[in-house]
Amino acid sequence: MNTEEKYQAELKQSDLDHHKPTAGAMTGHIISNLLIHSLKINQASLFAKGTASLFLAEKSSAWIAYEQQEFAQLNRLLVNNGENIPNTTDQFKEYSMLEEDGSNKYLPGNEQLFTLIKDFDTQILFITKAIVLAKNEAWYDLVANLTDLLAWIKEQIRLAQAFLEHELREGLYTEEDDDDFN
Repeated sequence: MNTEEKYQAELKQSDLDHHKPTAGAMTGHIISNLLIHSLKINQASLFAKGTASLFLAEKSSAWIAYEQQEFAQLNRLLVNNGENIPNTTDQFKEYSMLEEDGSNKYLPGNEQLFTLIKDFDTQILFITKAIVLAKNEAWYDLVANLTDLLAWIKEQIRLAQAFLEHELREGLYTEEDDDDFN
């Protein structure tokens, strides 16, 4: 098989895995969400005004670093287990479930921060689903990694919501919002 044939076979397998779904496929969504979220954090840290800019000045570098570390670690876990990973811009855009809007940089700082919180919350949906799938597949190193990522994200949501003087789940996803996800 030449390189193009190998890549086409990879795409075909990836498509099958996303329709099952598998822990690897769900983790591909998480990887893509982490990459896009890192970019969004960077943008908000550059454009947010008001008190949110102070919060982001304190937190954004650590958030980006952690998400980039997780991005690399999850990629390694998948490759070490013979799984496909997103590796083109088109795949990252296709697999990420975070909304992007270039005009968000003009939102008030608190709204930009809340958008990032909602992105963290969206990531929880994929992480919890991937944990269940990884447990079913007896993929324990992935379960451990995703469990740590889940705990970290929940802490970031708590800290940011407290900064915005919101209740913990205020304005975030509830199961009543989308029964089709389960």
